[in-house]
Amino acid sequence: MSKSTALKVASQFLSLLLCLILLPAAFAQPEDLNGTVTYENGTYESDIVPGLEEIYGNYTVHDIKPTYYSVYLMPGENKTFNVSFRNEGNETLDIAPKVIATPDYYYEVNESWVTIFPENVTVSPGVKQNFAIDVNIPEDTEIGEYEAQIAFTNDTYPEEYDDPIYIQEYTEEYSDSLYVNAMYLWVSVPVRPKLELQTSYISDTVEPGKEYVYSIQIKNVAGKDVTIDPKIMNYEIYDYSFEEPAFSNDIIEISAPSIIKADEIANMTVRVPVPENASGSYGAFIEMNADGNENDGSVPQIGLSFTVDKQPTVPYVKIFNTTTDDPITIEVSAETYDQNALVRISPQKEETYFEMNLICNSNPVNLTLVKATESGTIYSQGYALPIWAIKEDSNYQSDSSKYIERYRVPGTVGTWELTILPKNTNSFDYSITVGEFE
Repeated sequence: MSKSTALKVASQFLSLLLCLILLPAAFAQPEDLNGTVTYENGTYESDIVPGLEEIYGNYTVHDIKPTYYSVYLMPGENKTFNVSFRNEGNETLDIAPKVIATPDYYYEVNESWVTIFPENVTVSPGVKQNFAIDVNIPEDTEIGEYEAQIAFTNDTYPEEYDDPIYIQEYTEEYSDSLYVNAMYLWVSVPVRPKLELQTSYISDTVEPGKEYVYSIQIKNVAGKDVTIDPKIMNYEIYDYSFEEPAFSNDIIEISAPSIIKADEIANMTVRVPVPENASGSYGAFIEMNADGNENDGSVPQIGLSFTVDKQPTVPYVKIFNTTTDDPITIEVSAETYDQNALVRISPQKEETYFEMNLICNSNPVNLTLVKATESGTIYSQGYALPIWAIKEDSNYQSDSSKYIERYRVPGTVGTWELTILPKNTNSFDYSITVGEFE
């Protein structure tokens, strides 16, 4: 636990403690009161709870906004933000804000990174003073999460607390001072990206015995040449299903250049020849192994997810009965959206259709197609792709699409058998309406 966290825990505990102290007093009769609690400018004086003054100490708590500030900055970047300080005391103060290391925090904000203006100012009682704080991260800064205090006065919390024990438990381990009138600064220095990918995953339904080929664009954004050596890696998770993957990693072939020059866009080809006896699912990811180093977050991975599903050869059968001679409308539909259309080279997705047959009282019935509808939702490619990966010949991509066929036959009383064999789809919807169709 960081010291700032301990302070928050202690403050919450003390707030609750004071509530418990003041609640009985609020409902007590005057003759029942046996002590007083006063709070003025952050100083507690009490003869009800001995030791409370030792916990808080004798100091003034001033108004500082914000009390914490967090920022993401790359090496070489800077950010300026404002902090206000209001003098809540009765005396004029000379304020010279300073950067203080946060106790027991692994990464500390270097004092040289922070410039505060004004450096020194006189603040009268009740007056609010604004400060501009500039955070500048050097080019050679190590990746990490950095923290510091920016103290406006020299008041500090006591190093040890005798009462209550709860607070002592969480604070006695710290040796450095925690400042009363301070704000907390968190600076996250993330890794600078080396590569950008056209897509971060390939998720597809594949058929046994077919070969699937995908092409993914990779852009070098590191500002210098980057070497890559893409490899298939398995997720390091515990799997208690004992289900074998649909196929092994070694059947997947990856072709990519070994060096991608600065600002160059290269193509990586992923070839998946699905075995004839494959079944089930497969999941893994492609690690790029940029510059031969362990991935520090600067290079995205490509997730692979495949479901092996053979197209059905036996139709779905639906039996239904009618008690009138009202006309019958049959509608079948399927989602036809192909989420891999931008990266799958082959095979191309074939059009969806249905083989339909209808029998009534053991006699074949001719189905009359009265309507075929194809619909979809279209958006700009920029919605899903990085700007550099958008194809010049097409600025649009389908988000979803649906194919619908509607049939109508004269009705009669009897038992009907409808068979539906879907083609080039793994699921479909159907409806049977007896009577007028809206």
